[in-house]
Amino acid sequence: MNTGMKSSPPASAPGFSLVEVTLAVAIAALAIITFLGLLPQGLEISRKTAQLTLYSNVLEQIVRDIDNASWDTLPTGNNERRFFDDQGVEVTSASDRISIVAQMDFSQTTSLSSANDQQRFLKRVVVNLATTPNATYEFTPSAKNFSYSSFHHLVSKSRSATP
Repeated sequence: MNTGMKSSPPASAPGFSLVEVTLAVAIAALAIITFLGLLPQGLEISRKTAQLTLYSNVLEQIVRDIDNASWDTLPTGNNERRFFDDQGVEVTSASDRISIVAQMDFSQTTSLSSANDQQRFLKRVVVNLATTPNATYEFTPSAKNFSYSSFHHLVSKSRSATP
């Protein structure tokens, strides 16, 4: 006999209770907050990796040029400077695209344990790299200005270009 009235669903009908939904939202919120907390650290690591890659490219150019130069044309002081943009392309000191300032220091002494004539064709080069648009950046180890990286390279030649 059909009276036209609909009956209510049984108490064991499929679905989620309010407590289950609340717990699921709380777990999801905890996961999202954890991931958002890691975001700044991830961005900092990404920035440092990009800077290290750029430094590596610039350093490779500098070392290649030093290695390909003849012994007689290598500088002897510590005021050799080169300038690069944010892509690692060399620019002039008057450029408005300077992002990296590189200073090469050829004045460091180098010696081997055995003194011989070949040491005169051995030279240490310290390459300082700073991410700055300032072409006159001072590479000094003061507390407030120590924001550059130093790399050491040994240059070795078998003989001078002139006989």
